[in-house]
Amino acid sequence: MNTTVSMILRILLGLFMVALGLNKFLGFIEIPNPPGDGGELMRIYITSGFLKLIGVLEFLGGLALLVNKFVPLALTFITAIMFNAVVFHGLHDPAGIGGAVVALLLSLALVYANKDRFSRLLSA
Repeated sequence: MNTTVSMILRILLGLFMVALGLNKFLGFIEIPNPPGDGGELMRIYITSGFLKLIGVLEFLGGLALLVNKFVPLALTFITAIMFNAVVFHGLHDPAGIGGAVVALLLSLALVYANKDRFSRLLSA
């Protein structure tokens, strides 16, 4: 992948993740609670503090992408978080799946762009 394209994707995903992480603490973007089981699960995430932990990982992962340090580690966390967000939205809140899908695709594109740095992890 072109290094300029990779850099742009890294910065876009980094900014997105920093904003998502900060939002878990500052609440500047209103996130509606899905109905039913999804809403109950989200309530548990919020009251248990689990969502704040996710916010810290999103913020630190995004920051790492922005400063171009520890990129494989950041992508590992971000890709796992975004995969789970896509699954959550797919099962409980299909209308809110867009941002999670975009972030997951960006993270997977960056994993591919850094595939040489992931090769030992992916070897048998």
